[in-house]
Amino acid sequence: MATIKGTGPKPDSDPATHRGIGEVRCIQHLMLLCSLLPPDGSLAGALRAALSLHEESLLAHVRPAEDLHPRSTKAWLESIWLRDGISEEEEELIAWQNDKASMDTAVEELGNVEQQLGVRLAAEKIH
Repeated sequence: MATIKGTGPKPDSDPATHRGIGEVRCIQHLMLLCSLLPPDGSLAGALRAALSLHEESLLAHVRPAEDLHPRSTKAWLESIWLRDGISEEEEELIAWQNDKASMDTAVEELGNVEQQLGVRLAAEKIH
């Protein structure tokens, strides 16, 4: 196994003793997933736009999702995005989400990466 400059082999992480290992693996999975997206693709562009937003404008409108059923999730997302006083950047993200061609391309890009990894990006309700 190759080593990376400044690091060495890490011991196996036991979920029972390594605090936050599940979150660490989620972060690593997300980083790998993003790294495999086409850099000039639809999803990569949308993610860059989302990352450029200032979270303060959204924090006051975010509440925990109550249900992950697609209809419930749609209503939950709309409660965050569809409100008075959104920024121009937020409006652009909403417009991107409503553009069928952009979304279809992003779905295909995500699906391709999930197939490469053999792992699906999925929402999971926390308690």
